[in-house]
Amino acid sequence: MVGVIPDEEVGALPDRFIHLVQPGDWARPPRYGETLAWWSDGGDRECFFEHPGDPSGPLRPTPAAQRFADFINNTNAASDAAEAMREASMSLMPEAEGSGLFVAAARKASPAAALCYGLGAERTAMLPGWFGDFLLSADDVITALPRAEEALRLSSMRRGEVLSRITSWMSAMGDAPGFNAAELVDAPLRVLRFAAETGSGAAAFSRWH
Repeated sequence: MVGVIPDEEVGALPDRFIHLVQPGDWARPPRYGETLAWWSDGGDRECFFEHPGDPSGPLRPTPAAQRFADFINNTNAASDAAEAMREASMSLMPEAEGSGLFVAAARKASPAAALCYGLGAERTAMLPGWFGDFLLSADDVITALPRAEEALRLSSMRRGEVLSRITSWMSAMGDAPGFNAAELVDAPLRVLRFAAETGSGAAAFSRWH
């Protein structure tokens, strides 16, 4: 979910829920830093999916894909404070999808992970926040927008590769072969541009149900 929120609410949100933070909320699991280094130093170019046995059969995730999926799941893990902030952010976003709101829904597979895998480590690092989560003031949006545009401005050949990788992720890690990969690339930038045009803040996060 990526959406605009009133700029005046951005600074107030963390203070509203600081009392919910527990000492272990920010602890990272074992090998988290090692996996981050692996992803950033070329792991994103490893083989994530293969056709075992039958080339015409369904894609199957490799250990590299599962490693990155686990990493994303642990990166922005749920806590009472984080979930309260996400709920509050969602209540401040527009009620219907459009210029100010984008929602990607799928079973099992994470659209945030799919976008990161599709773009690769270098372009993912240009996006605001941390692997799909951010809370930006209006000024932060203006600062983040040029690098987000650079990350998502793709040549036709590169765009085809990114969309193919996203589709592979959503098919093999979940059960969404018809997932709209193009919208996953285009819509977050649309929301950020709308936030910049309207002087709004912006937030993004994933939620599992």
